[in-house]
Amino acid sequence: MAPSTNTRPLPDLRVLLAGHQDACLLWDERMTQHAFLAVGSVRSLTVHQPLKGDWQAWDAFMRETQSRKAWAFGWIGYDAHHTLAGHDDAGLAPLPSPSPEFPVMHWNEPEVVVAWKPGSDTPEVIHGPTPDWLDGLRPSKGSTEVPQAVPAAVPLTPLWTRDEYLERFEAVHRALRRGDLYEMNLCMPWRGDAPGADAWDLFRRLAHTTRAPHSAFIQKGNLRIHSASPERFLQKQGARLTSQPIKGTIRRGASEEEDQRLRDTLANDEKERAENVMIVDLVRNDLSRVANPASVHVDELFGVHSFATVHQLISTVSCELRDDASLLDIMRATFPMGSMTGAPKESAVKHIAALEGQGRGIYSGCLGYQTPEGDFDLNVVIRTMLQDQSSGAIHATVGGAITLLADGNQEHEECLLKARALRECLRHEG
Repeated sequence: MAPSTNTRPLPDLRVLLAGHQDACLLWDERMTQHAFLAVGSVRSLTVHQPLKGDWQAWDAFMRETQSRKAWAFGWIGYDAHHTLAGHDDAGLAPLPSPSPEFPVMHWNEPEVVVAWKPGSDTPEVIHGPTPDWLDGLRPSKGSTEVPQAVPAAVPLTPLWTRDEYLERFEAVHRALRRGDLYEMNLCMPWRGDAPGADAWDLFRRLAHTTRAPHSAFIQKGNLRIHSASPERFLQKQGARLTSQPIKGTIRRGASEEEDQRLRDTLANDEKERAENVMIVDLVRNDLSRVANPASVHVDELFGVHSFATVHQLISTVSCELRDDASLLDIMRATFPMGSMTGAPKESAVKHIAALEGQGRGIYSGCLGYQTPEGDFDLNVVIRTMLQDQSSGAIHATVGGAITLLADGNQEHEECLLKARALRECLRHEG
């Protein structure tokens, strides 16, 4: 769909990226929201695989960054949950990551932070010296046109066959019938190869196609993260903590009439509403662990939000944080996010490990930033491609929630729908 007049153009970062090893763009084209660009590295923390003490090291890094009145940008992969308090006793050893090149945790204190403030399409330096490249943050050439797909030697392809997905789906249903679970998120890995593919062209195509509000492009050496996430994991503003879980997806219509019909179908779908409310209850419980008494509130239930390629059912849950609730306390209470596990969370995590058979790496973790004041905003790493510039490998994972009301064939089709925008960014030339 065409961009609204209330959107800001994507800056052209090609020259900037060529001259820096570390860069992070957190992009929201809506003029009502912030967008951020962090460049360079003063200090960083990297955890290649889950290790005892890694969360304490991360907490210390974030505290030190805040004490320096600096910003922090980075990610925490799903697999980091193995060493987070509450999971150490689950008897689960970390499984091999589908993308071992990418650290499970990486956070960076940048040299310069640039922001696009609400109501503005002009970038401003909000931390660090004014760089020479600031004037070069102009809209991409042809930004109003559809960027071309990037050539790929091997297209993005699922590593499970349809039958293999359905076998796992049936195993989830057996666990549901036993009462082990109420809901589980089953995810399948995808892989492609695009040696020599231009990373910025790939992100431009993805951003243009999806127009997702929690998009991100991260460059760390030869590694690239391209995220078109529509989902917020956690946002902290002062004492208020907000989560916006997504459960429920349907495609966009070819006409206004069909589009409205599909919106109405999603809004009234019994299965999708059941999935959503289960996760809302889980999020309410998670937030209550760090909230002031009686402060947890469901601000929106079953809201239908429209994106470029899909409609989604999103709910919003918030609370007022206790004065003694630390950043690490918040993560212990909420990570990994319930929308990517299922419920009950501990049981879902065990079944995920058994049925998926490998780790998730960064996927279904979170990425975002922390301000010098200690506020933060983290997305859910979904609709995301990981690119290794040195090998040409492209990794992705897609999945969805399964309840007793779910149909295996429909769930498989939903996975293909969610992967469509990612696949269309790559053009097979083999």
